[in-house]
Amino acid sequence: ISIGDTIWNVHPSKIRYCKDDLTVDNFSIQHNNQFITIDGHATASADDVLRLKLKKINIEYILNLVNFHSVDFSGMATGEATLSALFSKEPQANADITVDEFRFEGGRMGVLQAGVSLDNSLKQIDIDAVAHDTDGRSTDIRGYVSPQRSDIKLDITAHDTRLEFVEGFCSSFMRDIDAKANGKVCLYGPLSNINLTGDLIVDG
Repeated sequence: ISIGDTIWNVHPSKIRYCKDDLTVDNFSIQHNNQFITIDGHATASADDVLRLKLKKINIEYILNLVNFHSVDFSGMATGEATLSALFSKEPQANADITVDEFRFEGGRMGVLQAGVSLDNSLKQIDIDAVAHDTDGRSTDIRGYVSPQRSDIKLDITAHDTRLEFVEGFCSSFMRDIDAKANGKVCLYGPLSNINLTGDLIVDG
């Protein structure tokens, strides 16, 4: 199949579905060293699990699939996710993902290591991540995104973090930012009108 300008090979697999019961036997789609595989059994029970594996998948593809464009993230994702109780009122989902060449609002952030989980009680996706950049720089990112409530809150702690991402919010009066920062900011608000607030000590 063709996705964008790339040809992907879909390998032979078996997929069986009847009401609230899905079995996937080693579904795999691959392009060179990039792939997505899905394997397992999904019902309303938390004991039945679907496992998803990614290798070097452009996260922009994923965000386009779910039509999430409020904030720009990019990079190549590798990792694993599990889905259980998929056909219940409270499905469970967890993922551990590493994103190479991670960019936030076009700004370079290094390699992101993220734990992601679905919180049914609060109807949100919880994120606990850290981006490791060159020269000892790092950025902690913790918070949530709620597609159901259409809001977001990410607390960002900067440790000599590149400030290129700020241009995405301040392009009307800033450009060509070459600086690093320490401090804390919060990205929050409805997905249609996101705000950035906080205090940073800037060098650059």
